[in-house]
Amino acid sequence: MNEREKTVLIFLSAVLLIGAVINVFKSWQLRHRLASLPLELKRATSVPADTVIDINSATAEQLEALPGIGPVLAQRIVSYREKHGAFKDIAEICNVSGIGPKKFAALKEFITCKQVRDDESRPQFTEQTGDATIRRKGIKTR
Repeated sequence: MNEREKTVLIFLSAVLLIGAVINVFKSWQLRHRLASLPLELKRATSVPADTVIDINSATAEQLEALPGIGPVLAQRIVSYREKHGAFKDIAEICNVSGIGPKKFAALKEFITCKQVRDDESRPQFTEQTGDATIRRKGIKTR
């Protein structure tokens, strides 16, 4: 092997080594960035694009599959629905504490609220005694 061939071989080896180092660095950097993402963003990427959850019938566990919804927020949604009745529009979910415009923007493509009959949309009350009005299925009686 003459001097020129040795120089070319050393040059190509150096280029190959530099490329390998750059590749390893980019891979490490990507893993580091993904590990530092907030849990909400990780959850957002795990929801399939064709998933749509009915917020009027979903359990807390099902709601947790939505981007940015953890156990606490899922329970707040269920509690709100139990207290106020079925959601009439998906935007009504913004009334739940912890869901603002940004979170709603991330959620709206993954949620729906099927229309319910008027008497089903009201909260169910049990009979009360005393001077309080008795309600059953949202209908006032005396």
